[in-house]
Amino acid sequence: MNGPTLQDIMSLPDDNEVKKALLNAGIGTEYDAFCERVEDAVLQGVIHMENNKPQFSSLGEDTLTGILAYGLQMKGFSADHDTYRNGHCDLLVKEGAYEWFGEAKLDKGPKYTLEGFRQLCDRYAPGGGFSRRGGLIVYTGKQNKIKVLEAWVKKIQSDYELPTVFSPVCKQTLTSKSTHPHPATGLDFIVRHYPISFYHKPTDKSARSRKGGA
Repeated sequence: MNGPTLQDIMSLPDDNEVKKALLNAGIGTEYDAFCERVEDAVLQGVIHMENNKPQFSSLGEDTLTGILAYGLQMKGFSADHDTYRNGHCDLLVKEGAYEWFGEAKLDKGPKYTLEGFRQLCDRYAPGGGFSRRGGLIVYTGKQNKIKVLEAWVKKIQSDYELPTVFSPVCKQTLTSKSTHPHPATGLDFIVRHYPISFYHKPTDKSARSRKGGA
């Protein structure tokens, strides 16, 4: 009997213990391993921002994405904000020939987020063997970021022209991954979907008595 394929393993939820063990052991291509490192580092940036919401919530899209790029640089990655790749890509992380693409949007609803997905997949990323993964980052001030994520997942599945399969939302990272054939190459293009929540309305007495609840 044949065992699970690499595609089967990569499609497992990110908190799956088997997947994590095999990735740590080097399963997959070197390009996939590079992208997993990038995505873990981006997730650390998400956690940092969400741990310090009052300091970040008033900032604009470009500033927030620039901060994420700087955090990646501090972890040793070659990361740039607003680099030209068939247009101005919000976030580009490189290692030799390997490239990971990020597109960031303020949360203006699922339709606007879909446009970011289109930019990432159809404009910036060539979708070749070393350019077939990326991330969609959405900064939201709304309640319940899982619902925000689920809304844009539904919009992409209903309105994007190519069939797109999403993994279940990971209960640890609160992210999802989508896979669809890249329109230019036909290779599977994988996108990690990151909602970043700046919703912050404390209800305790001391917070209510302070302006902004910071």
